[in-house]
Amino acid sequence: MQFSVSNKVGGAVAALAALMIITFFGTSAADVSPFGSEDDSGSLVEAKSIISISSAAPGETYAAAVVVKVAPSWHINSSAPLEDFLIPAQVELDTIDGLTPHGVVYPAGGKAMLGDQEMSVYDGKILIRFQVAVDAGAAAGEYLLPVSFTGQPCNDRECRAPETVQTDLKIVVGPEGDLINAAVFAEADDETATMPADLGPVADENDLERLIREYGFWGYFMALGVAFLTGLLLSFSPCTYPMVPITVSIFAGQQRSLGRGFVLSLFYVGTMALMYGIMGLIVSLVGGVFGAWLASTPVVIGISVVFVIFALSMFGLYELQVPQALRNKMGTTGSRGGVGGAILLGVIAALVVSPCVGPFVAGILLYVATSGSPVVGFLMLFVFALGLGTLYVIIGTSSSAINALPNSGAWMETVKKFFGFVLLLMALYFLRTIVSAELTAILTALVLLAFGVFGGGLDRLTPETSFFPRVKKFLGVLALLVGGYLLLGSLVTQGFILPASSGWMPGFADTTAEHQSELIPWERDLEAGLARAKAEQRPVLIDTWATWCANCKVLDKKTFGNPEVAAEAARFLPLKVQLETDKSPATIDFMARFGLKHYSLPTTLLLDSEGGVRRILQGVIEPEDMIAEMRKVR
Repeated sequence: MQFSVSNKVGGAVAALAALMIITFFGTSAADVSPFGSEDDSGSLVEAKSIISISSAAPGETYAAAVVVKVAPSWHINSSAPLEDFLIPAQVELDTIDGLTPHGVVYPAGGKAMLGDQEMSVYDGKILIRFQVAVDAGAAAGEYLLPVSFTGQPCNDRECRAPETVQTDLKIVVGPEGDLINAAVFAEADDETATMPADLGPVADENDLERLIREYGFWGYFMALGVAFLTGLLLSFSPCTYPMVPITVSIFAGQQRSLGRGFVLSLFYVGTMALMYGIMGLIVSLVGGVFGAWLASTPVVIGISVVFVIFALSMFGLYELQVPQALRNKMGTTGSRGGVGGAILLGVIAALVVSPCVGPFVAGILLYVATSGSPVVGFLMLFVFALGLGTLYVIIGTSSSAINALPNSGAWMETVKKFFGFVLLLMALYFLRTIVSAELTAILTALVLLAFGVFGGGLDRLTPETSFFPRVKKFLGVLALLVGGYLLLGSLVTQGFILPASSGWMPGFADTTAEHQSELIPWERDLEAGLARAKAEQRPVLIDTWATWCANCKVLDKKTFGNPEVAAEAARFLPLKVQLETDKSPATIDFMARFGLKHYSLPTTLLLDSEGGVRRILQGVIEPEDMIAEMRKVR
């Protein structure tokens, strides 16, 4: 009994001491809210690699795996998250002399709810299997195969920076040994029984590989088929189509045999495609720079303006042409014919793109730059160039094929205007990151309606009307229908004509709720915002976010989309700061400036009117808690 009382007294004294310490330091510049976890900076994801055999025999293939453990109460996105902006779980394998890893098989993701959104996640212990082929000529000895795993840890409140764990797989090559780690592999056999046994050699999983894994052959078709079709259609543009027979005659000559024309055409198109592919490869390898640029509003606006300029040239407002001297040089360079001339001309054709083709090449390059995959970068541009060069092969192989193709005429101007509207849609694609979803939908609808009107949707058909005008009519009517649907839906559901549909059509309540975060007029320039707040002697509300942060979207919708929170925020100067990666200069400077110990999103900072940090709130904060914390700051 005496022992129990002593412990209670000791506990009371300790509590009193803690209270005195808290009171003494209560006037510090920053109060970390109990909502935060500022000192919890340990690794949330662990990974190790294992193999199924104690000694691997040359010429054989063995099962291996990466065992991943996620900290309790945390999860990571699965290998196939349900939203494109989320960062998937990913295993990266390096091939070394004597060993070739391949066939990564990811387990199916579990279902979790984040707010009202369903997520595909991994938690607890995960086994990601793959195979290792030992070359027949591999020398006996011990090998270390580099393996890495990347996961995006989140819980129901916050997300951390993606964690990459390096783990070398130890493989002993020699006489075949005994089975090991059998229990670990057997544990996941039932889960992976329905998975494909071998997906082939893999490197970084990218958009194309994810499409292939999810849709099989149709993944190839969707990703590369669109690139090929775009190139093929552009070969019928006024800038390209009339030059096809002229270009072919330069590298293949007017008089050519069937075989010679085919071979020279292949060299010309193959060289052009290879050059395009190399451009895509280079841009994807330095894609981080482009990704950082695309986070800048002025850069996004500049890119969109360039697309609009090219689009207006397609509509005939002005002509953009390659300089005459360069065109003459291009013509004389390949005049000698032969394989060498075809190759040289193919290089020049890739570097000197026409005004009709250039904007689309730029758009594809921007896409592959942000995808970050060299494989996607090379393949997308390579296949695009193959589509662009198909006519060259056809006409180069058979000079009579030109007679079967339609003559140059007014139809090419229609094709040119069609691509003008496509360029306008590409401009909107990049603008969507800096304008609201409602405005993006309305502008897209207007572009589609304009295409429907000027592209043939209202043209009158007769029984004698040929095929091409009928195609114009079909596409025009389709654009009118889709554009009208988008415009009417935006005007009605968002309350531009009638009251917002959430008030009279319950089915649309969730849709309008997604846009309530705009109740707070966020500013995005940190320095300018802080200077303005200081001049106006206003407290500051800072919300940090990243494109991959699902919890940031929940906080936007649930808390900052709450009218009462927005009303309390009216006396603050609200700032939104994008911290896309934990190692970017912007993030490092931001964390040092405001005393943040680790990178966690979303993090909300409340600064008083003197610029001092009063609250650091991490994760998704309930509206009533956010209001209570905001009221403490003056």
